[in-house]
Amino acid sequence: MLVGRAASVRETSQTSSLRKRRTQKVAAETGKRRDSAVEASESPAAPSTETVWDNFAGTRDVILQSQRAYLATKEHSTLLQSSLDKNETNDNNEKESTLSLCKDDIRHMSIIGQFNLGFILARDRNNNLWILDQHACDEKYNFERLCKETAIHEQKLIAPLPLELSPSEEHCVLEHMDIFERNGFRFSYDPEKEQRHRLSVTALPHSGSGGDGRKAVQFGKEDVGALCAMLGADGTSSAEGYIAGFGSGADGSGMVGNNAVRRFAGLAGSHNGSTVMRLPKAIAMFASRACRGSIMIGTALSDKDQKKILKKLDVTDDPWTCAHGRPTMSHVSCLSKQLKEDDDALTIHYTAGGSSESC
Repeated sequence: MLVGRAASVRETSQTSSLRKRRTQKVAAETGKRRDSAVEASESPAAPSTETVWDNFAGTRDVILQSQRAYLATKEHSTLLQSSLDKNETNDNNEKESTLSLCKDDIRHMSIIGQFNLGFILARDRNNNLWILDQHACDEKYNFERLCKETAIHEQKLIAPLPLELSPSEEHCVLEHMDIFERNGFRFSYDPEKEQRHRLSVTALPHSGSGGDGRKAVQFGKEDVGALCAMLGADGTSSAEGYIAGFGSGADGSGMVGNNAVRRFAGLAGSHNGSTVMRLPKAIAMFASRACRGSIMIGTALSDKDQKKILKKLDVTDDPWTCAHGRPTMSHVSCLSKQLKEDDDALTIHYTAGGSSESC
């Protein structure tokens, strides 16, 4: 009995010792694997020794590309020299020394970039460098758009407003009733009354504030005289109305003339295929709104924004000045000489490398 119990205790001890050794072995193997993983993560990957040649076109193709670049540079240099010779001839001739730029040249300008957060540098087809005022260019486009597209609404009066016009003015209103109605006026005509008193205003133009919180422009019967004056009528109402609408303010009021009004009042603008003659107050209002709603000096422009301004300027009727008379662009210099020097230096580089037409 004692012998059997001793054997059982010995067997249990051996089993426990075997389990302990197995556990230690498993722990040791786990630790080795963990250390190997840490070392692998810390050590940088060995660079691949495989060389890929698929993107290499071959020596012959590289030489051909260099030859094409050389020929293109040489041809461009020849064109620049021709341009320089022409400019030199014009400089010697006083009658042709003035630089000319037509409206068609604007669409072919290539943009170089923005300067001082207020100007755009561009080059025309004759390699002349121009500096464009980004605010003036955008303002001119917006001004012409407002003149062409803005509809002046009418505000009906509670009671007709009698007018006292000269025979010339009265005839002018009756003859050009469509122009007055497009500017927001409505009239009643009483043939039984005496001449000069037959017309009464039943509705006046109404502009609104333009959505910027400013006071709306007020129109009155004096604007009938202003429009008569622009249409060539004579009379007291025409003279007084013409002066009243040519002030310095955004609504045409004031003592000193508004630049935009002096330049554009009375000019016709295309609107749905017809002709619209605008009042001085309307011109001043459009110029003020176009100025406030345009890109300001200090605004950074992307390449896309600069191209957009150039495209807008191209579609304007008169791209040379803004609504208030500020030039939209100025000439800086001719780049033909500098570009010719660059091409000559590049040609020498290609020749030194053996990339010429004789290669």
